[in-house]
Amino acid sequence: MLLCAWNAIGSYAPATGKERRSMAPLEKRLAILLDWCRSYRIVADIGSGQGRLARALAHQGHRVLATEKTVSGWQELVQYTKTFEQIDPILGDGLKPLLAMDVAIDVAVVAGMGPRAIERIVQQDSQFRRIPAFIVQPMQGLFRMRRYLKNESWFVRQADLVQEHGKLYGMWWVERNADNGAGLFSEWFPSEFLDSPLYPQLIRSRLAQLNQSLGHHTAQCPMWDDWQRERNALLTTLR
Repeated sequence: MLLCAWNAIGSYAPATGKERRSMAPLEKRLAILLDWCRSYRIVADIGSGQGRLARALAHQGHRVLATEKTVSGWQELVQYTKTFEQIDPILGDGLKPLLAMDVAIDVAVVAGMGPRAIERIVQQDSQFRRIPAFIVQPMQGLFRMRRYLKNESWFVRQADLVQEHGKLYGMWWVERNADNGAGLFSEWFPSEFLDSPLYPQLIRSRLAQLNQSLGHHTAQCPMWDDWQRERNALLTTLR
């Protein structure tokens, strides 16, 4: 079932003064995602929740297709975005309802969920390849997320790290790599984050995870050799 508060896609304008006054400032990680969307016209916000990012995108002048998977979530999204004519709240699972629509989406934002959920949603477009760019931000599993993006040959346009409430978040702006290469992803260490002041902290955190995994398993574990190689590669970046 697909439900949406539908507007004609094509003409849109920035949010009104009343709409702007009702918007609280975004936390840093969402503000970065908002900035990365600046060059795009039609943005899909997957798992939009209360539509905080969607409303900020509308304020910035974008047409937004905001989705929620459950009826209750969609109803809440409708309530929070009903004064924004640039936002279409859509009920459905990930990209599925959007891929059934006759609309050219410029970028899809999939943020605020686990890496497995993000992978599943991105994979929904693997056959159609209609969406040329994704912005992804997992709530945990940063290294799992980047491994997936690398293995699927996404090209990194930009990446960043943010620390909020003592927790590190990684985010990537990726595009399809036409020659099926591995983009800017290195094999064993996250070189896309090298310019971030949080990079050393990220490496130390990952080394602690790897040491714990190696300490709790034996060499017979299928992942043992990969953990060792990754650990040795990461150690060289701190020397």
